[in-house]
Amino acid sequence: MIQQFTLTNEHIDRISEIVEGFLAEAELEQKNILRTRFAIEETLLNYQETLGTNGTVKVNCVKRFGRIRVELSVPGNRFDPFDTGAEDNSEVMRGILAGMGIAPSWNYKNGVNLVVFTPQKKQRSQMVTLALSIVLALTVGGLCYLLPDGVRLFLNNSLITPLFNTFMGFLSAIAGPMIFLSVAWGIYSIGDTATFGKIGKRMITRFLMMSLVVTVVSAVAMLPFFSLSMGGAASFDFSELLNMVLDIIPDNLFTPFTEGNPMQIIFVAVLLGVAMLVMGSKTAAVASFVEQANYLIQLIMGVVSSLIPFFVFGSILNMILSDNFSALVESYKLIPLMILGDVLVLVIYIAMLCIKHKVSPTVLIKKLFPTFLIGLTTASSAAAFATNVECCEKDLGIDKKIINFGIPLGQVVFMPGAAILFLAAGLCMAEVYGIAISPSWLITALLIIVVLAVAAPPVPGGALTCYTILFLQLNIPAEAIAIVIALNVVLEFVATAVNLSCLQMELVELSASLDMLDREKLLKAK
Repeated sequence: MIQQFTLTNEHIDRISEIVEGFLAEAELEQKNILRTRFAIEETLLNYQETLGTNGTVKVNCVKRFGRIRVELSVPGNRFDPFDTGAEDNSEVMRGILAGMGIAPSWNYKNGVNLVVFTPQKKQRSQMVTLALSIVLALTVGGLCYLLPDGVRLFLNNSLITPLFNTFMGFLSAIAGPMIFLSVAWGIYSIGDTATFGKIGKRMITRFLMMSLVVTVVSAVAMLPFFSLSMGGAASFDFSELLNMVLDIIPDNLFTPFTEGNPMQIIFVAVLLGVAMLVMGSKTAAVASFVEQANYLIQLIMGVVSSLIPFFVFGSILNMILSDNFSALVESYKLIPLMILGDVLVLVIYIAMLCIKHKVSPTVLIKKLFPTFLIGLTTASSAAAFATNVECCEKDLGIDKKIINFGIPLGQVVFMPGAAILFLAAGLCMAEVYGIAISPSWLITALLIIVVLAVAAPPVPGGALTCYTILFLQLNIPAEAIAIVIALNVVLEFVATAVNLSCLQMELVELSASLDMLDREKLLKAK
């Protein structure tokens, strides 16, 4: 129901109460309700300052298919309420909202400013449902062996396998558009070329470089546990590597999507995102389309994510009925190898930071631990956002401008823990399914993993999309995805904690390189 108000303090308070009641009925967490209410109040006060108390606003609270939207329509001159000129305040608000996953969209059309908030309900852990799916699949699979062989094969070939193939086909169809939209919108959301040029360019470059370093270091640690195929080493020369890199550039803008080439899709997405960022308001229509399309694809992925337990059930049942259940058992290396990679990367990061800045390891670990613990127990970067900001500013001495821009951006694009997990999954599944781990295969894997660690969509089902792309490029069978997704639910807790700690240490290094680090705070014992 759409309601109209003026921008008086009384009406702003009334709007705030209406929104709070709506979000409470939608069963959002109280802390997210309060933060969303605060953000909306600040937005309306910004419009009040610009348009006066005689200005009007239409409020529309919508809930469709489990998705929540709060729309504010303000007639008048074009005005972005989050670009107030008060840099610190606007950036802090953007950072808080980004960390909560409710960053609003704003556009101006036909004389009306439209601000849309899309707060997310707390994501329930799929650990229990996935565990039940696995147990149920094992039980049903065992019972099926009591049936005649003909009946068992008929069920598998005529029912389970077609359903599995249909799901994978649909997932492959939306994986490309999702990655494309996520990357393009993520780049455009940086805001402006000035911010991008001053801090963003160096930050993104460093995130990419360190993601590559983390992946390579992890590969060096994990490879001794696998049998390497050196048969193709002689034929793999510089020209082969060059062709591999050049193949990322498509012949035209359509073949990446028609052929399902993920690396080319990401390349086109980067071009579009940078172009929209440079052109600014001239591409408002295109940016609006990308934003809305991104919203729609995320909605679809949210639905797909809810089907993951069924996918895991069907895939494991298919493996049992096809006498391929050994693949699940042979995946035992994945968990210890990922933990090995995580521990090694954290130790190297901490050692380098302590040596370079002469910080006591004990002092540094104590400062990193609160944020690390929240990530380890919640598997949510958003849940750790407030603690992360406080730790970076008060304990690590990172400049506020770096924090306001770097934490929201880093939590989305810098995921070394995810890179380690992707690598361990790729190596383990390659071994299980008899894929030769050759130098060319390994280089391909490293390139894809680095890109995915940056471009992975931070939405439900995002990991499923990444594994689909990764396994497709590495010639690993699609049924391996079910195994990894089942284990991913547990491993993502560790990956999130590693992501957060590595991000904090990266921001320390970035601040130091820009001469924006308070060394006294960094060295001071907590």
